Amino acid sequence: MYPRIGSLPTYGILYIISFVIYLFVAFLLARGFKLRRRVWIVSGICYIFAMTIGAKILFDIQMSQFSFRALFSMAHYKQGGLWGGLLAYFILSIPLIFLLSSRKREALDLIAISIPVPFIFAKLGCLFNGCCYGKPCNLPWAITFPEASRIAPTGIPLHPTQIYEIILMLIIMIFFIRLRNNKWRGTRILWFLVLYGFGRAIIEIFRGDFDHHRYIGPLTLSQLLCIAAAGISALLLIVWFILIRKSKLELSKI
Repeated sequence: MYPRIGSLPTYGILYIISFVIYLFVAFLLARGFKLRRRVWIVSGICYIFAMTIGAKILFDIQMSQFSFRALFSMAHYKQGGLWGGLLAYFILSIPLIFLLSSRKREALDLIAISIPVPFIFAKLGCLFNGCCYGKPCNLPWAITFPEASRIAPTGIPLHPTQIYEIILMLIIMIFFIRLRNNKWRGTRILWFLVLYGFGRAIIEIFRGDFDHHRYIGPLTLSQLLCIAAAGISALLLIVWFILIRKSKLELSKI
């Protein structure tokens, strides 16, 4: 693909663009949800930190090579290796938003709805960089990386797993647009975890860059975490449905 634009890495450029887009989307959502300024600012800081330092820490821990001193070295980040950015984002943002906002349902919705658009740009960075590549395949939509690719195997048709994840984010965006009814207020984060969790677990099947992934039984760590998060979120949504239905029945009896 196009790993560099001039002397600058395409991956880094698109990553920075994704941060700017996140802040803009979070700002608009905070205005629409009537949330305080500090909510979108803190969520933005959480996203930027999680997708860079947080993802690097999780990657290093997974590879059993964590060094606190290395986190202050730019060369350490240039080596690549980011994993679990969204996991770090949720771990950081959810408790902080609960502490900072009195409108907790709207704040939780902001955390979820603000992800897809900037994440698409981050995944475009992965596509141009050649990371997160797929297994070899003979499908009509397979992609082949040129010799200039820094990471992906060159000259071999591969599953476009980066594009699969972009499509997954587009599906989530469309779902959020249709989920505008006020009764779903505060549940978008659960829907996101269900859709992305199961979707990402399926996409992992077609990933080809498993040389640095840890397996737990037949599943990668990513698959295990995604399935667990999606399953728990699905159960919470079922409880939500039951409570909503019960409240409607009680109101009908009055």
